[in-house]
Amino acid sequence: MYTPFPQKYRPRILSQLTGQEYIQRTLSNAIQGNKIAPAYLFTGERGTGKTSTARILAKSLNCTATDQPTVTPCGQCQSCRSIEKGSSLDVMEIDAASHNGVEDARNLIERVHFAPAIGRYRIFVLDEVHCLSSQAFNALLKCLEEPPAHVVFILCTTEAHKVLPTIVSRCQVFRFQPLSVDAIVQHLTMIAEKEAIPITSSAKIAIARACGGGLRDALQLLGQLSLLGEEITHSQVLALSGRVSESDLVTILHRINTGDTLKLLQLSRELLDSGKTPLTLLTSLLSCYRDLLLVANVPDCSSLLTSGVSYPKLKAIAKTWSQSSIHQGFEQLSASEWQLNKSVQPSLWLEVCLLGLIPKSPKTKPRNHQTHKRNSTSVSSSKPLDLKNTIWETVLSKASEKNRVFLSVAFLAELTEQKAILAVPPPYLNKFNRNIRKVQKLFLAATGINYQVLIQEGNQ
Repeated sequence: MYTPFPQKYRPRILSQLTGQEYIQRTLSNAIQGNKIAPAYLFTGERGTGKTSTARILAKSLNCTATDQPTVTPCGQCQSCRSIEKGSSLDVMEIDAASHNGVEDARNLIERVHFAPAIGRYRIFVLDEVHCLSSQAFNALLKCLEEPPAHVVFILCTTEAHKVLPTIVSRCQVFRFQPLSVDAIVQHLTMIAEKEAIPITSSAKIAIARACGGGLRDALQLLGQLSLLGEEITHSQVLALSGRVSESDLVTILHRINTGDTLKLLQLSRELLDSGKTPLTLLTSLLSCYRDLLLVANVPDCSSLLTSGVSYPKLKAIAKTWSQSSIHQGFEQLSASEWQLNKSVQPSLWLEVCLLGLIPKSPKTKPRNHQTHKRNSTSVSSSKPLDLKNTIWETVLSKASEKNRVFLSVAFLAELTEQKAILAVPPPYLNKFNRNIRKVQKLFLAATGINYQVLIQEGNQ
């Protein structure tokens, strides 16, 4: 029977942990010195080894092949085999997300007082412990305050800030860091050699970057790609992981720089139709702008790039862009990320964001007679469209003719992530205040975001 790579290559002993040297060394010394804490809290991103480490620790404490806890559990004794299968009477793995009530916590308290059946300790592994209710947390706290000598709690969570501080203070806390690209690539290389999987170096780097520091996701992606039955390439990784290709990103940047609005929106629509999500496009562009800032300011920074666009291409693009335009684009994309997540029409919001990145007109060399004019169009055209103006123009364009006439006396004075402040001449203040819900609906229909609309006195 086929075994997925994350299960097949799951570490069995502490020395096999990847990218968590501090945790590996600390737990090994604790086991060898027989200094076992009554409670541990493992926190970190998904796929970084929290549950695997909990099982290894359980086997190390309860392996019956030795007289004392060991850093190298045999994996063959009854205790080790039952822990591996998840059927051990002494090690209970509890999904806190589905067993989060106070009754579940009380049942846990009752089982705490039972003596171990085979091993030395009764070990309780609570996965996603942050999902416990407040009553369940309080019941668990009673167990941690005065735990029996034969009991060890291992709490695992991806959101440590949701765990009660009184519980955290009673645990030894181990923070599992996202793995570096180099560590993941090294591990993928080892597995590819064992499994005889042909894969290019650039493909391994692309897998490592796509998984966001989680080794489990990287192994899962490698397993999927291996089923293609041919050499795994960089483009295949991008296609399967849903990321935007280098050529598409370069084309988007070029069309933003040249102000080719129609072709930019057409390419955006093609990518969305091919299965890319609006958030994927936006975050990919955000990585590009971040890399452009690095390339423009840091010599030989190829090892720090994350967007997937090669250093030579980024260098060529950076030469044609001003630093201020890169900074403004980066800030605008960062602000739009939150709004895109909240929008009920993310595709529409993405297009609005892209329009805000485009200069007012294509970059052209200014004519001689315009060079010394303070307000020349060549100067103003080099500045990106203001997002606030773009949003207001979108609201007006989406409104009916009657509503457009109604809104035309006002202007958008201020725009934040949640609020839109309209400035209205004094004679129209009462009318706008009476119709404020109507204005909110117009904003929602045009942008997909439920802004809180405020009215203030002001003239254009």
